[in-house]
Amino acid sequence: MQTNTFSPYALKDLYQAIDLMDRKIAHSQTRESFDSEEARQTYLRKLCTKRAAHVKSALILTNLGVRCDSQFLPRSFIHPVQHEAGTGIQTSTVTKETKNQKPMRPRQKRS
Repeated sequence: MQTNTFSPYALKDLYQAIDLMDRKIAHSQTRESFDSEEARQTYLRKLCTKRAAHVKSALILTNLGVRCDSQFLPRSFIHPVQHEAGTGIQTSTVTKETKNQKPMRPRQKRS
Protein backbone atom coordinates (compact mmCIF):
# COMPACT_ATOMS: atom_id res chain seq x y z
CA MET A 1 0.00 0.00 0.00
CA GLN A 2 1.41 3.34 -1.02
CA THR A 3 1.09 6.16 1.47
CA ASN A 4 1.06 9.87 0.86
CA THR A 5 4.43 11.30 1.85
CA PHE A 6 3.19 14.89 1.85
CA SER A 7 1.93 16.38 5.05
CA PRO A 8 -1.16 18.52 5.58
CA TYR A 9 1.15 20.83 7.51
CA ALA A 10 3.03 21.61 4.30
CA LEU A 11 -0.27 22.60 2.68
CA LYS A 12 -1.14 24.72 5.71
CA ASP A 13 2.23 26.49 5.42
CA LEU A 14 1.60 27.16 1.74
CA TYR A 15 -1.83 28.59 2.54
CA GLN A 16 -0.28 30.89 5.15
CA ALA A 17 2.37 32.01 2.66
CA ILE A 18 -0.33 32.79 0.07
CA ASP A 19 -2.27 34.81 2.64
CA LEU A 20 0.91 36.71 3.55
CA MET A 21 1.58 37.49 -0.12
CA ASP A 22 -2.01 38.73 -0.49
CA ARG A 23 -1.53 41.08 2.45
CA LYS A 24 1.83 42.32 1.10
CA ILE A 25 0.27 43.01 -2.29
CA ALA A 26 -2.62 44.93 -0.73
CA HIS A 27 -0.24 46.94 1.46
CA SER A 28 2.07 47.85 -1.40
CA GLN A 29 -0.87 48.92 -3.57
CA THR A 30 -2.34 51.25 -0.97
CA ARG A 31 0.09 52.40 1.71
CA GLU A 32 3.69 51.73 0.80
CA SER A 33 5.59 54.58 -0.84
CA PHE A 34 7.89 54.02 -3.81
CA ASP A 35 10.29 56.25 -5.71
CA SER A 36 8.33 55.85 -8.93
CA GLU A 37 5.30 54.06 -10.33
CA GLU A 38 7.64 51.80 -12.26
CA ALA A 39 9.27 50.64 -9.01
CA ARG A 40 5.82 49.91 -7.57
CA GLN A 41 4.84 47.86 -10.62
CA THR A 42 8.12 45.92 -10.51
CA TYR A 43 7.64 45.10 -6.83
CA LEU A 44 4.00 44.08 -7.38
CA ARG A 45 5.01 41.86 -10.31
CA LYS A 46 7.62 40.14 -8.11
CA LEU A 47 5.07 39.53 -5.35
CA CYS A 48 2.48 38.22 -7.80
CA THR A 49 5.03 35.81 -9.26
CA LYS A 50 5.86 34.45 -5.80
CA ARG A 51 2.16 34.13 -4.99
CA ALA A 52 1.51 32.27 -8.24
CA ALA A 53 4.29 29.79 -7.43
CA HIS A 54 2.76 29.15 -3.99
CA VAL A 55 -0.71 28.70 -5.49
CA LYS A 56 0.64 26.25 -8.05
CA SER A 57 2.38 24.23 -5.31
CA ALA A 58 -0.79 24.19 -3.19
CA LEU A 59 -2.85 22.98 -6.15
CA ILE A 60 -0.34 20.20 -6.84
CA LEU A 61 -0.53 19.05 -3.21
CA THR A 62 -4.33 19.06 -3.21
CA ASN A 63 -4.37 17.10 -6.48
CA LEU A 64 -2.08 14.53 -4.85
CA GLY A 65 -4.68 14.04 -2.14
CA VAL A 66 -3.31 16.16 0.68
CA ARG A 67 -6.17 17.61 2.71
CA CYS A 68 -6.09 20.50 5.14
CA ASP A 69 -8.76 22.01 7.36
CA SER A 70 -10.76 24.67 5.55
CA GLN A 71 -10.15 27.21 8.32
CA PHE A 72 -6.58 27.60 7.04
CA LEU A 73 -7.60 28.61 3.52
CA PRO A 74 -6.31 32.02 2.47
CA ARG A 75 -8.90 34.78 2.45
CA SER A 76 -8.50 35.16 -1.29
CA PHE A 77 -9.61 31.53 -1.79
CA ILE A 78 -12.83 31.93 0.21
CA HIS A 79 -15.84 33.14 -1.74
CA PRO A 80 -18.99 34.45 0.01
CA VAL A 81 -22.11 32.33 -0.39
CA GLN A 82 -24.60 33.85 -2.82
CA HIS A 83 -28.34 33.24 -2.78
CA GLU A 84 -30.74 33.47 -5.74
CA ALA A 85 -30.87 37.28 -5.93
CA GLY A 86 -27.07 37.44 -6.21
CA THR A 87 -26.41 39.31 -2.98
CA GLY A 88 -24.61 37.98 0.05
CA ILE A 89 -26.64 36.33 2.79
CA GLN A 90 -26.91 38.33 5.96
CA THR A 91 -26.59 35.81 8.74
CA SER A 92 -27.03 38.31 11.55
CA THR A 93 -30.63 39.14 10.59
CA VAL A 94 -31.54 35.50 10.09
CA THR A 95 -30.25 34.48 13.51
CA LYS A 96 -31.97 37.39 15.25
CA GLU A 97 -35.33 36.53 13.71
CA THR A 98 -35.20 32.82 14.50
CA LYS A 99 -33.77 33.30 17.98
CA ASN A 100 -36.79 35.17 19.35
CA GLN A 101 -39.50 32.98 17.80
CA LYS A 102 -41.59 30.70 19.97
CA PRO A 103 -41.97 27.05 19.04
CA MET A 104 -44.98 26.19 16.88
CA ARG A 105 -46.55 23.94 19.52
CA PRO A 106 -45.75 23.39 23.17
CA ARG A 107 -43.50 20.52 24.13
CA GLN A 108 -45.11 17.41 25.50
CA LYS A 109 -44.03 16.33 28.94
CA ARG A 110 -42.76 12.84 29.55
CA SER A 111 -44.97 10.65 31.64
